[in-house]
Amino acid sequence: MSDELIRKYKSKELLELQTTSVALADKTFRIFWFNKSFKKDIGTGKIKGASLKSLFNINTPDEKILFGPAKSFVIPLADQNKNIIITPLFSQSGKDVEAYFIEMLPLVDSDFQQNAEKEKLRRNLVFQNELQSILVLLVKEKSVANIAEEILIRCIDVTNSDFGVIVFHQGDDVKDFLYTDNSNLINDKSEVEKSIKFNSSFINKWLDLNKRPLLALNHHNNIGYGLTQVFNCESLCISPCYFDNILHAKILVGKKSGTFSSLDISDIEQFSILLSFAISNIETRDLNAALESRLLQAQKLETIGKLSSGMAHDFNNLLSSIFGSLHLLRSRVPDSENVVRLIDNIENCSVRARDLTKGLLSFGKPTAKRKEIVMPNFLLNEISKVVTQTFPSNITLEEKVEDGLHSILGNGTEIYQILLNLCVNAKESIEGKGKIVLGASNILVEDNNLMNFPLLDRGKYVKFLVSDTGSGIEEEHLSKIFDPYFSTKQKDTGSGLGLYVTYGIIKAHKGHIDVTSRKGIGTTFEVYLPVFEPQKAAKPKETDKMIMLADDEEMLSELLAEMLESSGYYVIKVKSGEEVITVLTEELKVDLLIIDYNMPIMNGLDCIAKIRSLNFNLPVILSSGSLRFEDEDLKRYKVNSKIMKPYEFDTMLDTIKQLI
Repeated sequence: MSDELIRKYKSKELLELQTTSVALADKTFRIFWFNKSFKKDIGTGKIKGASLKSLFNINTPDEKILFGPAKSFVIPLADQNKNIIITPLFSQSGKDVEAYFIEMLPLVDSDFQQNAEKEKLRRNLVFQNELQSILVLLVKEKSVANIAEEILIRCIDVTNSDFGVIVFHQGDDVKDFLYTDNSNLINDKSEVEKSIKFNSSFINKWLDLNKRPLLALNHHNNIGYGLTQVFNCESLCISPCYFDNILHAKILVGKKSGTFSSLDISDIEQFSILLSFAISNIETRDLNAALESRLLQAQKLETIGKLSSGMAHDFNNLLSSIFGSLHLLRSRVPDSENVVRLIDNIENCSVRARDLTKGLLSFGKPTAKRKEIVMPNFLLNEISKVVTQTFPSNITLEEKVEDGLHSILGNGTEIYQILLNLCVNAKESIEGKGKIVLGASNILVEDNNLMNFPLLDRGKYVKFLVSDTGSGIEEEHLSKIFDPYFSTKQKDTGSGLGLYVTYGIIKAHKGHIDVTSRKGIGTTFEVYLPVFEPQKAAKPKETDKMIMLADDEEMLSELLAEMLESSGYYVIKVKSGEEVITVLTEELKVDLLIIDYNMPIMNGLDCIAKIRSLNFNLPVILSSGSLRFEDEDLKRYKVNSKIMKPYEFDTMLDTIKQLI
């Protein structure tokens, strides 16, 4: 029937080419055809099948008026400064109405224009008053929820709506909901939240693309139709709250019957902007407070570190004299048992003092130490064995370790030391039965979650967790636990340097440690260490050169690594040809390979052949303590240079500089 009516009444000259907004409606005042001007004036939402009442928030005229002598009925739209003119279209007999011709024209009556201007002025004054009260609240209030609730109430009041919901976001996920429904029109909030989450992805894309409110009508194929159904309302205005192009929240305001005028939508949009500012302002305020507290703690630790570093250097000078004197003393005094025992006691105490100063130095001024590829899963497995085999049976260990943890470039021994130390501390805090949780996971710090990690830079980290069900730490002591010699233990159970040194090691690895604790419930330590991600782009500076050292002789490898690092190079140590291939295929940036011929399973030449077959063209130095290599062999395997053991370190350095 609709197609027949269009064919009967649509004229190219009269309808398609008109700049005036025109449409055709059936006998129930539902639109079944419209021209481009009409679509442009209406804007968002589905038009076909929509009623005049839902589109313009008007009451349709009585038939007696339409069938009167005027033959047309004019409805002013004061807020849009336009008139809706409704004209019935009769059948050929002239008795039956088959459709209505709808025109939307600018107001020509000055009274209507004046009323529209008055309405705009009134609404603006109302909004300005509400804005002032919200701004006053923003200065005093510290809760986002309280401010959001006040904004939502005002949205409902100003637009004469029936209910409202604010949906809070964190990244792409829905985080929380806030309702204002004084008339109890929302029957099942769980269904509402389920529907909002289901429709969130598509609606968010529309909001992100258009950056303006969406008017959802209760008509099929209308964007947001599903939400109007679950709210059981005629219309729903969905307004986004963006700040720095990040969606923080959405304001949803609904009307049981009728729709929203352009003034209504404008007011809701202004309130959304205000909520965006409030959320950002409070989050920034909280972040600043947290940063200030952490900064004061970090400055205090840094000051202590500088003092202890100076003391440690002086102490090392004294220890050097003691060790030198002991060496001379052993050669000059009689070799009697009592004398040797006294000298051994002095030497043992001096060694302990030397180890203590190493810890103080690592805290006060973290220095570059020998680094290697650390596999956290392997490391945690070793710690788990120690804990289960040595800790009392009354303490259970729960492991929450992700598979496939990212590798770390660091000192494996030190990382092992800090994690085991945290486990020991956890054990000592438990009286009777208890539980220790050892966990680790990969995390990515980026713009949408940076607020949760205020002291971390953007990037990838491995987060280690050690949690216990012990006695906990008093809140006033939490800010002191990294101070030297501070301890909550009995005075005869430890030196109080464990966490102090732990902090220094983590700082040297460019990491971070967090602690939370509740008295009588337990303590949780979280250690964040950055993942090693070598740069692949621009050619690095000389001090950024990475050398991979492949040698299964541990002592020689340690010595060579230390000498290379002292010359400004980074060193990755591996012990087999398979590990060489693994490092390279993981796309770690390696500038030079020094590989020993006598390697287990895969010798040096076989490893080089495998490297070349995989199209890795990095320079290679082949070393050996016994075999002599012919130049032809070296050319065939594309070996850049060879060195013989024992190494002449100066010659090796010159060779390295020539190759990289």
